[in-house]
Amino acid sequence: MGRSNICLILCFLLIFAFPLAAFASNHVDIIDIQVIIYEDGSMGIIQNWEGSFEEGTEIYFPMNAPDYLTIDNLKVSDQTGIFETISYWNIDWSFEEKARKCGFNYTESGYEICFGISRYGQNRYTIEYKLDNVVGGYSDRDGANLRFVNDQMNTTPTHVTVEIRLADGTSITDEIADIWGFGFSGKVAFEKGNIIARTDTPLSADNHVTLMIGLDKGILSPSRQEPGSIEEIMKKAFEDSDYDNSEKISLFGIMISILICIGFPLGLTIWIGKINKKRNEKRKKKLSEKFGYFRDIPNEGNLSATYALGRMFDMCEDGAILATGMLRLIRLGCLLPVENQEVGFMGKTKETANLRLMGSHHSKMNEYDEYLYTVLESAAGPDGILQSKELKRFANQNDRLLRAYIKKHDSAGRAYLSQRHCLKRWNTPAKLKDLTPAGEKELGELMGFKRYLEDFSLIAQRGINEMSIWREILIYAMLFGIADKVAEQMKELYPEHSLELTDYSQSLVTAYSYHYLLYNNMKKAEEQSQQKKRSSGSGGFASLGGGGGSIGGGSGGGTR
Repeated sequence: MGRSNICLILCFLLIFAFPLAAFASNHVDIIDIQVIIYEDGSMGIIQNWEGSFEEGTEIYFPMNAPDYLTIDNLKVSDQTGIFETISYWNIDWSFEEKARKCGFNYTESGYEICFGISRYGQNRYTIEYKLDNVVGGYSDRDGANLRFVNDQMNTTPTHVTVEIRLADGTSITDEIADIWGFGFSGKVAFEKGNIIARTDTPLSADNHVTLMIGLDKGILSPSRQEPGSIEEIMKKAFEDSDYDNSEKISLFGIMISILICIGFPLGLTIWIGKINKKRNEKRKKKLSEKFGYFRDIPNEGNLSATYALGRMFDMCEDGAILATGMLRLIRLGCLLPVENQEVGFMGKTKETANLRLMGSHHSKMNEYDEYLYTVLESAAGPDGILQSKELKRFANQNDRLLRAYIKKHDSAGRAYLSQRHCLKRWNTPAKLKDLTPAGEKELGELMGFKRYLEDFSLIAQRGINEMSIWREILIYAMLFGIADKVAEQMKELYPEHSLELTDYSQSLVTAYSYHYLLYNNMKKAEEQSQQKKRSSGSGGFASLGGGGGSIGGGSGGGTR
Protein backbone atom coordinates (compact mmCIF):
# COMPACT_ATOMS: atom_id res chain seq x y z
CA MET A 1 0.00 0.00 0.00
CA GLY A 2 1.38 3.43 -0.96
CA ARG A 3 2.42 5.97 1.65
CA SER A 4 -0.20 8.45 0.39
CA ASN A 5 -2.97 5.86 0.82
CA ILE A 6 -1.79 5.07 4.35
CA CYS A 7 -1.84 8.80 5.19
CA LEU A 8 -5.35 9.14 3.83
CA ILE A 9 -6.56 6.22 5.95
CA LEU A 10 -4.88 7.64 9.06
CA CYS A 11 -6.47 11.05 8.43
CA PHE A 12 -9.85 9.40 7.98
CA LEU A 13 -9.46 7.48 11.23
CA LEU A 14 -8.37 10.61 13.10
CA ILE A 15 -11.35 12.55 11.78
CA PHE A 16 -13.74 9.97 13.15
CA ALA A 17 -11.77 8.95 16.23
CA PHE A 18 -13.20 11.53 18.62
CA PRO A 19 -16.86 11.24 17.56
CA LEU A 20 -16.69 7.45 17.62
CA ALA A 21 -15.04 7.46 21.03
CA ALA A 22 -17.87 9.59 22.38
CA PHE A 23 -20.56 7.33 20.97
CA ALA A 24 -18.83 3.96 21.41
CA SER A 25 -19.99 3.43 25.00
CA ASN A 26 -23.48 4.92 24.76
CA HIS A 27 -25.61 4.89 21.65
CA VAL A 28 -29.30 5.61 21.02
CA ASP A 29 -30.65 3.62 18.08
CA ILE A 30 -34.25 4.83 18.12
CA ILE A 31 -36.27 7.65 19.62
CA ASP A 32 -39.96 7.17 18.86
CA ILE A 33 -42.20 10.00 20.10
CA GLN A 34 -45.99 9.78 20.34
CA VAL A 35 -47.87 13.06 20.87
CA ILE A 36 -51.53 13.61 21.73
CA ILE A 37 -52.94 17.15 21.45
CA TYR A 38 -55.85 17.83 23.80
CA GLU A 39 -58.64 20.34 23.25
CA ASP A 40 -57.12 22.90 25.65
CA GLY A 41 -53.82 22.93 23.75
CA SER A 42 -51.91 20.71 26.17
CA MET A 43 -49.92 17.73 24.94
CA GLY A 44 -49.42 14.23 26.26
CA ILE A 45 -45.99 13.02 25.15
CA ILE A 46 -44.53 9.51 25.23
CA GLN A 47 -40.88 9.06 24.22
CA ASN A 48 -39.55 5.56 23.60
CA TRP A 49 -35.76 5.29 23.60
CA GLU A 50 -33.85 2.18 22.53
CA GLY A 51 -30.10 1.95 22.74
CA SER A 52 -26.95 0.60 24.31
CA PHE A 53 -25.64 2.25 27.49
CA GLU A 54 -22.30 1.25 28.99
CA GLU A 55 -21.15 4.25 31.00
CA GLY A 56 -22.44 7.23 32.99
CA THR A 57 -25.15 7.36 35.62
CA GLU A 58 -28.12 9.07 33.98
CA ILE A 59 -29.94 10.10 30.81
CA TYR A 60 -31.20 13.67 30.60
CA PHE A 61 -32.60 16.22 28.18
CA PRO A 62 -32.99 19.95 28.88
CA MET A 63 -36.35 21.68 28.37
CA ASN A 64 -36.67 25.34 27.45
CA ALA A 65 -39.71 26.29 29.49
CA PRO A 66 -41.41 29.70 29.27
CA ASP A 67 -43.48 30.51 32.34
CA TYR A 68 -46.68 29.31 30.71
CA LEU A 69 -45.26 25.89 29.74
CA THR A 70 -45.75 23.64 32.78
CA ILE A 71 -44.99 19.95 33.02
CA ASP A 72 -46.48 17.22 35.17
CA ASN A 73 -47.27 13.50 35.32
CA LEU A 74 -43.68 12.46 34.65
CA LYS A 75 -43.31 8.67 34.44
CA VAL A 76 -40.31 6.64 33.32
CA SER A 77 -40.06 2.88 32.87
CA ASP A 78 -37.76 0.35 31.25
CA GLN A 79 -38.17 -3.26 30.18
CA THR A 80 -38.22 -4.39 33.81
CA GLY A 81 -40.79 -1.97 35.25
CA ILE A 82 -41.71 1.55 36.41
CA PHE A 83 -39.24 4.00 37.99
CA GLU A 84 -39.88 6.05 41.13
CA THR A 85 -40.63 9.73 40.41
CA ILE A 86 -38.93 11.91 43.03
CA SER A 87 -39.35 15.62 43.80
CA TYR A 88 -35.64 16.47 43.96
CA TRP A 89 -32.87 15.35 41.60
CA ASN A 90 -29.18 15.57 42.32
CA ILE A 91 -26.93 15.11 39.26
CA ASP A 92 -24.02 14.22 41.59
CA TRP A 93 -25.71 11.11 42.97
CA SER A 94 -24.06 7.78 42.30
CA PHE A 95 -25.24 5.19 39.78
CA GLU A 96 -26.96 3.23 42.55
CA GLU A 97 -28.67 6.32 44.00
CA LYS A 98 -30.13 7.24 40.60
CA ALA A 99 -31.11 3.70 39.65
CA ARG A 100 -34.82 3.26 38.87
CA LYS A 101 -35.57 6.90 39.72
CA CYS A 102 -36.61 9.92 37.61
CA GLY A 103 -37.18 13.60 38.28
CA PHE A 104 -36.44 17.22 37.32
CA ASN A 105 -33.21 19.13 37.62
CA TYR A 106 -34.09 22.84 37.53
CA THR A 107 -31.75 25.18 35.63
CA GLU A 108 -31.59 28.89 34.76
CA SER A 109 -33.31 28.33 31.38
CA GLY A 110 -35.88 25.81 32.55
CA TYR A 111 -35.35 22.26 33.71
CA GLU A 112 -33.95 18.88 32.71
CA ILE A 113 -35.87 15.63 32.65
CA CYS A 114 -33.52 13.09 34.24
CA PHE A 115 -33.59 9.37 34.98
CA GLY A 116 -31.06 6.77 35.98
CA ILE A 117 -29.52 4.45 33.40
CA SER A 118 -30.15 1.84 36.10
CA ARG A 119 -28.43 -1.04 34.29
CA TYR A 120 -25.78 -1.22 31.61
CA GLY A 121 -26.37 -2.90 28.28
CA GLN A 122 -29.18 -2.78 25.72
CA ASN A 123 -32.15 -0.91 27.22
CA ARG A 124 -35.59 0.37 26.30
CA TYR A 125 -36.90 3.41 28.17
CA THR A 126 -40.36 4.97 28.05
CA ILE A 127 -40.66 8.58 29.23
CA GLU A 128 -44.18 9.96 29.67
CA TYR A 129 -45.19 13.50 30.62
CA LYS A 130 -47.78 16.16 29.97
CA LEU A 131 -47.03 19.72 28.82
CA ASP A 132 -49.68 22.38 29.44
CA ASN A 133 -50.32 25.42 27.21
CA VAL A 134 -48.24 24.16 24.29
CA VAL A 135 -50.62 25.15 21.50
CA GLY A 136 -51.39 28.84 21.56
CA GLY A 137 -54.46 30.60 20.21
CA TYR A 138 -53.45 33.34 17.77
CA SER A 139 -55.57 35.86 15.90
CA ASP A 140 -55.56 33.86 12.66
CA ARG A 141 -54.82 30.26 13.66
CA ASP A 142 -53.87 28.03 16.57
CA GLY A 143 -50.42 26.47 16.64
CA ALA A 144 -47.08 25.73 18.22
CA ASN A 145 -43.39 25.47 17.36
CA LEU A 146 -42.05 22.65 19.53
CA ARG A 147 -38.61 21.06 19.75
CA PHE A 148 -38.78 17.33 20.39
CA VAL A 149 -35.09 16.35 20.12
CA ASN A 150 -32.35 18.79 21.14
CA ASP A 151 -29.22 19.78 19.30
CA GLN A 152 -25.80 19.50 20.97
CA MET A 153 -26.65 16.13 22.51
CA ASN A 154 -23.59 14.07 23.42
CA THR A 155 -25.44 10.85 22.59
CA THR A 156 -27.35 11.35 19.35
CA PRO A 157 -30.03 9.02 17.93
CA THR A 158 -29.78 7.11 14.67
CA HIS A 159 -33.50 7.20 13.89
CA VAL A 160 -36.22 9.56 15.15
CA THR A 161 -39.95 9.34 14.50
CA VAL A 162 -42.56 11.80 15.80
CA GLU A 163 -46.27 11.03 15.45
CA ILE A 164 -48.87 13.68 16.38
CA ARG A 165 -52.63 13.09 16.67
CA LEU A 166 -55.66 14.80 18.16
CA ALA A 167 -57.15 13.37 21.33
CA ASP A 168 -60.75 13.47 20.05
CA GLY A 169 -59.85 11.38 17.00
CA THR A 170 -60.27 14.16 14.43
CA SER A 171 -58.05 13.47 11.42
CA ILE A 172 -55.27 15.97 10.91
CA THR A 173 -55.12 16.61 7.17
CA ASP A 174 -53.68 19.15 4.78
CA GLU A 175 -57.13 20.75 4.58
CA ILE A 176 -57.17 21.81 8.24
CA ALA A 177 -53.50 21.97 9.21
CA ASP A 178 -50.05 23.08 8.09
CA ILE A 179 -46.79 21.43 9.13
CA TRP A 180 -43.08 22.23 8.86
CA GLY A 181 -39.95 20.41 10.06
CA PHE A 182 -36.62 21.96 11.04
CA GLY A 183 -33.14 20.83 11.98
CA PHE A 184 -32.98 17.38 10.42
CA SER A 185 -32.74 15.50 7.14
CA GLY A 186 -36.06 13.75 6.63
CA LYS A 187 -39.71 14.35 5.90
CA VAL A 188 -42.91 15.51 7.57
CA ALA A 189 -46.22 14.32 6.18
CA PHE A 190 -49.94 13.81 6.79
CA GLU A 191 -50.53 10.07 7.09
CA LYS A 192 -53.75 8.28 8.04
CA GLY A 193 -55.12 11.28 9.92
CA ASN A 194 -51.91 11.97 11.86
CA ILE A 195 -48.75 14.02 11.39
CA ILE A 196 -45.61 11.91 10.95
CA ALA A 197 -42.03 13.17 10.95
CA ARG A 198 -39.13 10.82 10.20
CA THR A 199 -35.39 11.35 9.97
CA ASP A 200 -33.59 9.63 7.11
CA THR A 201 -29.99 10.01 8.33
CA PRO A 202 -28.44 9.67 11.81
CA LEU A 203 -28.56 12.91 13.78
CA SER A 204 -25.35 14.77 14.57
CA ALA A 205 -24.82 17.17 17.46
CA ASP A 206 -25.78 20.06 15.14
CA ASN A 207 -29.15 18.54 14.29
CA HIS A 208 -32.42 18.82 16.17
CA VAL A 209 -36.01 17.75 15.51
CA THR A 210 -38.34 20.72 15.67
CA LEU A 211 -41.87 20.70 14.31
CA MET A 212 -44.24 23.60 13.77
CA ILE A 213 -47.96 23.03 13.35
CA GLY A 214 -50.77 25.42 12.48
CA LEU A 215 -54.44 24.46 12.90
CA ASP A 216 -57.61 26.08 11.62
CA LYS A 217 -59.73 27.87 14.21
CA GLY A 218 -62.46 25.83 15.86
CA ILE A 219 -60.59 22.53 16.08
CA LEU A 220 -59.13 23.31 19.51
CA SER A 221 -59.93 25.74 22.33
CA PRO A 222 -56.44 26.63 23.61
CA SER A 223 -56.15 27.86 27.19
CA ARG A 224 -53.22 30.06 26.18
CA GLN A 225 -54.38 32.97 24.05
CA GLU A 226 -51.87 35.24 22.34
CA PRO A 227 -52.58 38.73 20.90
CA GLY A 228 -50.51 38.43 17.75
CA SER A 229 -50.67 36.38 14.56
CA ILE A 230 -49.12 32.98 14.07
CA GLU A 231 -47.37 34.54 11.08
CA GLU A 232 -45.00 36.18 13.57
CA ILE A 233 -44.06 32.74 14.96
CA MET A 234 -43.63 31.39 11.43
CA LYS A 235 -41.39 34.28 10.41
CA LYS A 236 -38.98 33.55 13.24
CA ALA A 237 -39.03 29.80 12.60
CA PHE A 238 -38.39 30.31 8.87
CA GLU A 239 -35.22 32.35 9.46
CA ASP A 240 -32.15 30.46 8.11
CA SER A 241 -34.42 27.78 6.65
CA ASP A 242 -35.03 26.90 3.01
CA TYR A 243 -38.81 27.26 3.34
CA ASP A 244 -40.35 29.85 1.04
CA ASN A 245 -36.85 30.83 0.03
CA SER A 246 -35.58 28.27 -2.46
CA GLU A 247 -34.63 30.69 -5.23
CA LYS A 248 -32.51 32.78 -2.88
CA ILE A 249 -30.33 29.90 -1.72
CA SER A 250 -27.16 29.25 -3.72
CA LEU A 251 -25.73 25.80 -4.31
CA PHE A 252 -22.73 26.82 -2.23
CA GLY A 253 -25.01 27.83 0.61
CA ILE A 254 -26.83 24.52 0.48
CA MET A 255 -23.55 22.58 0.59
CA ILE A 256 -22.26 24.60 3.54
CA SER A 257 -25.55 24.08 5.37
CA ILE A 258 -25.38 20.34 4.78
CA LEU A 259 -21.77 20.16 5.98
CA ILE A 260 -22.52 22.18 9.11
CA CYS A 261 -25.77 20.47 10.05
CA ILE A 262 -24.94 16.88 9.21
CA GLY A 263 -21.15 16.83 9.21
CA PHE A 264 -19.09 13.72 9.54
CA PRO A 265 -21.88 11.27 10.45
CA LEU A 266 -23.37 11.88 7.01
CA GLY A 267 -19.94 11.28 5.47
CA LEU A 268 -19.76 7.99 7.30
CA THR A 269 -23.30 7.11 6.17
CA ILE A 270 -22.43 7.90 2.53
CA TRP A 271 -19.25 5.86 2.81
CA ILE A 272 -21.17 2.88 4.18
CA GLY A 273 -23.80 3.41 1.47
CA LYS A 274 -21.13 3.24 -1.23
CA ILE A 275 -19.78 0.02 0.24
CA ASN A 276 -23.30 -1.47 0.26
CA LYS A 277 -23.86 -0.27 -3.30
CA LYS A 278 -20.65 -1.93 -4.48
CA ARG A 279 -21.67 -5.09 -2.65
CA ASN A 280 -25.09 -5.04 -4.35
CA GLU A 281 -23.44 -4.42 -7.73
CA LYS A 282 -21.26 -7.50 -7.20
CA ARG A 283 -24.33 -9.56 -6.35
CA LYS A 284 -26.15 -8.29 -9.44
CA LYS A 285 -23.11 -9.05 -11.58
CA LYS A 286 -23.02 -12.58 -10.18
CA LEU A 287 -26.71 -13.04 -11.04
CA SER A 288 -26.08 -11.61 -14.52
CA GLU A 289 -23.21 -14.04 -15.11
CA LYS A 290 -25.43 -16.89 -13.93
CA PHE A 291 -27.94 -16.15 -16.71
CA GLY A 292 -25.32 -15.12 -19.30
CA TYR A 293 -26.22 -13.25 -22.45
CA PHE A 294 -29.91 -13.02 -23.32
CA ARG A 295 -30.37 -12.50 -27.06
CA ASP A 296 -34.17 -12.14 -27.16
CA ILE A 297 -36.33 -9.22 -26.11
CA PRO A 298 -36.71 -9.59 -22.28
CA ASN A 299 -39.81 -9.87 -20.13
CA GLU A 300 -41.93 -11.32 -22.96
CA GLY A 301 -41.55 -8.07 -24.92
CA ASN A 302 -43.32 -6.05 -22.21
CA LEU A 303 -41.43 -2.74 -22.37
CA SER A 304 -43.31 -1.42 -19.32
CA ALA A 305 -42.15 -4.40 -17.25
CA THR A 306 -38.55 -3.88 -18.35
CA TYR A 307 -38.79 -0.22 -17.35
CA ALA A 308 -40.40 -0.94 -13.95
CA LEU A 309 -37.88 -3.68 -13.13
CA GLY A 310 -35.02 -1.57 -14.46
CA ARG A 311 -36.02 1.32 -12.20
CA MET A 312 -36.17 -0.95 -9.15
CA PHE A 313 -32.63 -2.23 -9.76
CA ASP A 314 -31.03 0.97 -11.12
CA MET A 315 -30.75 -0.43 -14.65
CA CYS A 316 -32.40 2.62 -16.20
CA GLU A 317 -33.18 6.17 -15.13
CA ASP A 318 -36.44 7.72 -14.04
CA GLY A 319 -38.29 8.97 -17.11
CA ALA A 320 -36.21 6.96 -19.60
CA ILE A 321 -39.47 5.48 -20.88
CA LEU A 322 -40.32 8.96 -22.18
CA ALA A 323 -37.28 8.77 -24.50
CA THR A 324 -38.43 5.42 -25.90
CA GLY A 325 -41.91 6.89 -26.40
CA MET A 326 -40.52 9.75 -28.47
CA LEU A 327 -38.42 7.31 -30.52
CA ARG A 328 -41.40 5.04 -31.15
CA LEU A 329 -43.47 7.97 -32.47
CA ILE A 330 -40.65 8.92 -34.83
CA ARG A 331 -40.29 5.28 -35.92
CA LEU A 332 -44.04 4.97 -36.54
CA GLY A 333 -44.00 8.10 -38.71
CA CYS A 334 -46.14 10.13 -36.29
CA LEU A 335 -43.31 12.60 -35.75
CA LEU A 336 -40.87 13.80 -38.39
CA PRO A 337 -37.61 15.59 -37.52
CA VAL A 338 -37.38 18.84 -39.52
CA GLU A 339 -34.20 20.85 -39.95
CA ASN A 340 -34.72 24.55 -39.36
CA GLN A 341 -32.40 27.54 -39.61
CA GLU A 342 -32.80 30.43 -37.20
CA VAL A 343 -31.10 33.79 -37.55
CA GLY A 344 -29.62 34.78 -34.22
CA PHE A 345 -27.45 37.52 -32.78
CA MET A 346 -25.32 39.46 -35.32
CA GLY A 347 -26.99 37.63 -38.20
CA LYS A 348 -25.52 34.23 -37.30
CA THR A 349 -27.61 31.26 -38.39
CA LYS A 350 -28.33 28.36 -36.09
CA GLU A 351 -29.62 24.98 -37.21
CA THR A 352 -32.21 23.28 -35.01
CA ALA A 353 -34.16 20.05 -35.37
CA ASN A 354 -37.88 20.52 -34.76
CA LEU A 355 -40.58 17.84 -34.84
CA ARG A 356 -43.50 17.97 -37.23
CA LEU A 357 -46.73 16.24 -36.23
CA MET A 358 -47.59 13.84 -39.06
CA GLY A 359 -50.87 12.53 -37.67
CA SER A 360 -51.83 9.39 -35.79
CA HIS A 361 -51.38 5.91 -37.24
CA HIS A 362 -53.90 4.13 -35.03
CA SER A 363 -53.40 0.69 -36.56
CA LYS A 364 -49.73 0.73 -35.52
CA MET A 365 -50.00 2.62 -32.23
CA ASN A 366 -50.53 1.20 -28.74
CA GLU A 367 -52.24 3.01 -25.87
CA TYR A 368 -48.99 4.64 -24.75
CA ASP A 369 -48.27 5.96 -28.25
CA GLU A 370 -51.80 7.38 -28.44
CA TYR A 371 -51.49 9.09 -25.07
CA LEU A 372 -48.09 10.66 -25.75
CA TYR A 373 -49.06 11.81 -29.24
CA THR A 374 -52.21 13.46 -27.86
CA VAL A 375 -50.09 15.26 -25.25
CA LEU A 376 -47.66 16.48 -27.91
CA GLU A 377 -50.54 17.65 -30.11
CA SER A 378 -51.66 19.99 -27.35
CA ALA A 379 -48.12 21.35 -27.09
CA ALA A 380 -47.72 22.21 -30.78
CA GLY A 381 -48.75 25.54 -32.26
CA PRO A 382 -51.11 26.08 -35.21
CA ASP A 383 -48.32 25.09 -37.61
CA GLY A 384 -48.21 21.56 -36.19
CA ILE A 385 -44.47 21.82 -35.49
CA LEU A 386 -43.01 21.13 -32.05
CA GLN A 387 -40.37 23.71 -31.28
CA SER A 388 -38.04 23.50 -28.31
CA LYS A 389 -39.39 26.74 -26.80
CA GLU A 390 -42.97 25.45 -27.06
CA LEU A 391 -42.09 22.11 -25.47
CA LYS A 392 -40.10 23.75 -22.68
CA ARG A 393 -43.03 25.99 -21.77
CA PHE A 394 -45.53 23.15 -22.14
CA ALA A 395 -43.54 20.74 -19.94
CA ASN A 396 -43.20 23.39 -17.26
CA GLN A 397 -46.94 24.03 -17.21
CA ASN A 398 -48.18 20.45 -17.79
CA ASP A 399 -45.76 18.33 -15.79
CA ARG A 400 -48.62 16.16 -14.50
CA LEU A 401 -49.50 14.99 -18.02
CA LEU A 402 -45.94 13.85 -18.65
CA ARG A 403 -45.61 12.27 -15.20
CA ALA A 404 -48.90 10.44 -15.82
CA TYR A 405 -47.38 8.89 -18.96
CA ILE A 406 -44.36 7.66 -16.98
CA LYS A 407 -46.55 6.33 -14.16
CA LYS A 408 -48.81 4.61 -16.69
CA HIS A 409 -45.86 2.54 -17.91
CA ASP A 410 -44.59 1.92 -14.37
CA SER A 411 -48.00 0.73 -13.15
CA ALA A 412 -48.43 -1.61 -16.12
CA GLY A 413 -44.94 -3.01 -15.55
CA ARG A 414 -45.59 -3.59 -11.86
CA ALA A 415 -48.88 -5.33 -12.73
CA TYR A 416 -46.94 -7.68 -15.03
CA LEU A 417 -44.43 -8.46 -12.27
CA SER A 418 -47.20 -8.88 -9.69
CA GLN A 419 -49.13 -11.34 -11.85
CA ARG A 420 -46.01 -13.47 -12.10
CA HIS A 421 -45.29 -13.17 -8.36
CA CYS A 422 -41.82 -11.77 -9.02
CA LEU A 423 -41.27 -9.86 -5.77
CA LYS A 424 -41.60 -10.67 -2.08
CA ARG A 425 -41.35 -6.97 -1.18
CA TRP A 426 -41.86 -3.86 -3.31
CA ASN A 427 -38.95 -1.52 -2.66
CA THR A 428 -37.28 1.12 -4.83
CA PRO A 429 -34.39 0.63 -5.08
CA ALA A 430 -34.99 -3.08 -4.61
CA LYS A 431 -32.55 -5.74 -3.44
CA LEU A 432 -31.95 -9.18 -4.88
CA LYS A 433 -33.35 -10.76 -1.72
CA ASP A 434 -36.69 -9.09 -2.55
CA LEU A 435 -37.03 -11.33 -5.63
CA THR A 436 -38.76 -14.68 -5.94
CA PRO A 437 -37.26 -17.32 -8.30
CA ALA A 438 -39.63 -16.00 -10.99
CA GLY A 439 -38.39 -12.48 -10.32
CA GLU A 440 -34.76 -13.61 -10.58
CA LYS A 441 -35.54 -15.04 -14.02
CA GLU A 442 -37.15 -11.77 -15.19
CA LEU A 443 -34.25 -9.69 -13.88
CA GLY A 444 -31.75 -12.17 -15.30
CA GLU A 445 -33.28 -11.71 -18.75
CA LEU A 446 -33.07 -7.93 -18.41
CA MET A 447 -29.45 -8.00 -17.25
CA GLY A 448 -28.48 -10.56 -19.87
CA PHE A 449 -30.07 -8.51 -22.65
CA LYS A 450 -28.29 -5.34 -21.54
CA ARG A 451 -24.98 -7.22 -21.52
CA TYR A 452 -25.80 -8.52 -24.99
CA LEU A 453 -26.37 -4.95 -26.22
CA GLU A 454 -23.20 -3.63 -24.59
CA ASP A 455 -21.12 -6.36 -26.28
CA PHE A 456 -23.19 -6.39 -29.47
CA SER A 457 -20.33 -6.18 -31.97
CA LEU A 458 -18.53 -9.06 -30.23
CA ILE A 459 -21.28 -11.64 -29.99
CA ALA A 460 -24.18 -10.65 -32.30
CA GLN A 461 -24.85 -12.96 -35.23
CA ARG A 462 -24.26 -11.44 -38.64
CA GLY A 463 -27.41 -13.13 -39.90
CA ILE A 464 -29.60 -10.37 -38.43
CA ASN A 465 -30.32 -8.15 -41.39
CA GLU A 466 -33.85 -6.92 -40.80
CA MET A 467 -34.08 -3.24 -39.92
CA SER A 468 -37.24 -3.85 -37.91
CA ILE A 469 -35.25 -6.03 -35.51
CA TRP A 470 -32.53 -3.41 -35.22
CA ARG A 471 -35.10 -0.75 -34.45
CA GLU A 472 -36.68 -2.87 -31.72
CA ILE A 473 -33.26 -3.51 -30.22
CA LEU A 474 -32.43 0.20 -30.27
CA ILE A 475 -35.71 0.98 -28.45
CA TYR A 476 -34.41 -1.06 -25.51
CA ALA A 477 -30.91 0.38 -25.88
CA MET A 478 -32.52 3.82 -25.54
CA LEU A 479 -34.22 2.66 -22.31
CA PHE A 480 -30.84 1.58 -20.89
CA GLY A 481 -29.14 4.80 -22.02
CA ILE A 482 -26.71 3.04 -24.39
CA ALA A 483 -28.45 3.55 -27.76
CA ASP A 484 -25.62 5.61 -29.27
CA LYS A 485 -23.05 2.95 -28.34
CA VAL A 486 -25.17 0.10 -29.76
CA ALA A 487 -25.86 2.00 -33.00
CA GLU A 488 -22.12 2.51 -33.54
CA GLN A 489 -21.49 -1.19 -32.96
CA MET A 490 -24.19 -2.05 -35.47
CA LYS A 491 -22.47 0.13 -38.09
CA GLU A 492 -19.24 -1.81 -37.52
CA LEU A 493 -21.01 -5.14 -37.78
CA TYR A 494 -23.18 -4.21 -40.79
CA PRO A 495 -21.20 -1.70 -42.90
CA GLU A 496 -23.48 -2.38 -45.85
CA HIS A 497 -26.35 -0.79 -43.88
CA SER A 498 -24.32 2.11 -42.52
CA LEU A 499 -26.43 4.75 -44.30
CA GLU A 500 -29.71 3.42 -42.86
CA LEU A 501 -28.19 3.17 -39.41
CA THR A 502 -26.80 6.70 -39.65
CA ASP A 503 -30.27 8.02 -40.50
CA TYR A 504 -31.76 6.10 -37.60
CA SER A 505 -29.01 7.39 -35.31
CA GLN A 506 -30.23 10.89 -36.10
CA SER A 507 -33.69 9.82 -34.92
CA LEU A 508 -32.10 8.56 -31.71
CA VAL A 509 -30.38 11.90 -31.12
CA THR A 510 -33.58 13.85 -31.84
CA ALA A 511 -35.71 11.61 -29.59
CA TYR A 512 -33.24 11.83 -26.74
CA SER A 513 -32.77 15.60 -26.99
CA TYR A 514 -36.54 16.19 -26.90
CA HIS A 515 -36.92 13.69 -24.08
CA TYR A 516 -34.20 15.56 -22.18
CA LEU A 517 -35.98 18.86 -22.76
CA LEU A 518 -39.38 17.50 -21.68
CA TYR A 519 -38.12 15.55 -18.68
CA ASN A 520 -35.86 18.30 -17.29
CA ASN A 521 -38.60 20.91 -17.46
CA MET A 522 -41.12 18.47 -16.01
CA LYS A 523 -38.77 17.82 -13.06
CA LYS A 524 -38.15 21.53 -12.62
CA ALA A 525 -41.91 22.15 -12.46
CA GLU A 526 -42.35 19.27 -9.99
CA GLU A 527 -39.61 20.62 -7.74
CA GLN A 528 -41.07 24.13 -7.83
CA SER A 529 -44.51 22.74 -7.02
CA GLN A 530 -43.10 20.62 -4.20
CA GLN A 531 -41.22 23.60 -2.77
CA LYS A 532 -44.35 25.72 -2.91
CA LYS A 533 -46.39 22.99 -1.18
CA ARG A 534 -43.85 22.33 1.58
CA SER A 535 -43.38 26.03 2.24
CA SER A 536 -47.13 26.47 2.55
CA GLY A 537 -47.27 23.69 5.15
CA SER A 538 -48.34 20.69 3.09
CA GLY A 539 -45.44 18.54 4.25
CA GLY A 540 -42.39 17.24 2.43
CA PHE A 541 -38.69 17.47 3.14
CA ALA A 542 -37.74 19.13 6.39
CA SER A 543 -35.35 22.08 6.43
CA LEU A 544 -31.90 21.53 7.91
CA GLY A 545 -31.87 25.12 9.15
CA GLY A 546 -34.43 27.27 10.91
CA GLY A 547 -36.81 26.42 13.72
CA GLY A 548 -35.96 29.46 15.84
CA GLY A 549 -38.26 30.51 18.66
CA SER A 550 -39.23 26.95 19.50
CA ILE A 551 -40.41 25.91 22.95
CA GLY A 552 -40.32 22.61 24.81
CA GLY A 553 -36.82 21.48 23.99
CA GLY A 554 -33.49 23.23 24.17
CA SER A 555 -29.84 22.35 23.62
CA GLY A 556 -27.73 19.59 25.06
CA GLY A 557 -28.62 16.37 26.76
CA GLY A 558 -27.84 12.72 26.30
CA THR A 559 -25.93 10.88 29.00
CA ARG A 560 -23.63 11.92 31.84
